[in-house]
Amino acid sequence: MADGDAMRDQAAAVLADARQRLAAAESAGRAYGIALQRTRAAQALLVLDDPQTALDDLEQAGRFVDMLAADGEHEHQYLLRAVSPGLPPPDEEMGDLDSLRAMILVSRALALTHLRRWADARVAVDQARPLARGWRRRDLRKALDQAENEIARADGAPGEAITAIDRTLAQPDLPQPEQLSARYERAAHLADEGRFDEAIRDALTLIRDAGEDDHVTSRARQVLGASLAALGRVDDALAALTAAFESFVSDEDDAAIANAAPGLAWLLGESGDHERAITTLQVGIEAATRIGDRLAVVDLESALGAAYDAHDEPASSVAAFGRAIALAENLHDEVRAADARHGEAIVRGRQPNPHELVEALSLLDAAAVGYDRQGLHERGAECQHEAAALLARRGSYPAALVRYRAALTAYEQVPEVLLGEDPGALQDCMRNIALLESLASDPQQRIPTGAFASGGHRMQHATEVE
Repeated sequence: MADGDAMRDQAAAVLADARQRLAAAESAGRAYGIALQRTRAAQALLVLDDPQTALDDLEQAGRFVDMLAADGEHEHQYLLRAVSPGLPPPDEEMGDLDSLRAMILVSRALALTHLRRWADARVAVDQARPLARGWRRRDLRKALDQAENEIARADGAPGEAITAIDRTLAQPDLPQPEQLSARYERAAHLADEGRFDEAIRDALTLIRDAGEDDHVTSRARQVLGASLAALGRVDDALAALTAAFESFVSDEDDAAIANAAPGLAWLLGESGDHERAITTLQVGIEAATRIGDRLAVVDLESALGAAYDAHDEPASSVAAFGRAIALAENLHDEVRAADARHGEAIVRGRQPNPHELVEALSLLDAAAVGYDRQGLHERGAECQHEAAALLARRGSYPAALVRYRAALTAYEQVPEVLLGEDPGALQDCMRNIALLESLASDPQQRIPTGAFASGGHRMQHATEVE
């Protein structure tokens, strides 16, 4: 029998015993016994991968300990028995409250970590630390160290996660599967921090060392491809990302398929292979639907809308954006709904039918309202900017001028824009406002090439006009 199976069997036995003893303690009204058995049950439940039930037990155990501490009689009786030779020593129903509280707090930190509630887990670790001091509580400190490492690896600040992973990798008895997993995490964090050369090196050595572990190999290829793409090595990146994606599909790893599809599709689109980009996104949507990840479906449908648009299939594009809007509204996700409305507006605004322009402007206005309600004022300004450019390209200069002025006013309220994080936005608005004001006094003048060119699915701005 594998070590993991033996541990689970032992935990199941402990859980059954704790539940039996808990029933007896509750029947007799023994508060300490109730707290102790709920703590034992919670520790077993953590091994059995049921952290939520464990957390519920620990919350109740903590309440009983707090009650006993407030009363003070339990601690008095415990100390009296501990120092009086004539009295029976403390037993299971007359234990040390501090030790039990320490076990509860440490177990609570572990449960929150298992639940990936990172902020709460950090607080729980900090609360447990003072009670885990002393040589007798070394195991509790070790458990807290492991929890802290896991929190840092998953939710750490830049550099913190890599430091935590390095501590994990330094453990001499770390099993190989955990070592490979930690090495993958390290490569992924390097890529996230923009350390692409190091990420490529780590990913390549991981692929070499993973052997027949396809799970690790395919994820390392994903990191490798993303890092190569960031460095502009598109052909190499496409090869790595395609190999990873095909492996995910072969393994029927729906979560990985849904996660990998947008990046691969984007790179395929940048390379001009729009048909493969569309197919990749469709596969991603099917995978995300199977696992019930509706937010991923919204994002993938929006990406599909943009891919269809790039392939000059406006009807299919509008349909994809429409599905994204409907699902986002159903999920009450106003930002994703606004993103999809913005995308659909781009497609409709390119159509020659004047009714499509009206619909595009309506979609942009609705998107701007959604963004502003969520505090995303720069994106709201971009919708006004987009509407201005659409109107100007159609020759509706007075209406375009109103929109450009509104966009400029909105941009000027956004600190990030004023600090130059979106350098093209203000310049484009001011340049086109000046041009439109000039056209109002001299309608026959030549319109420079590149004027009114801002917009698109990524809201790009013309850097210069001729």
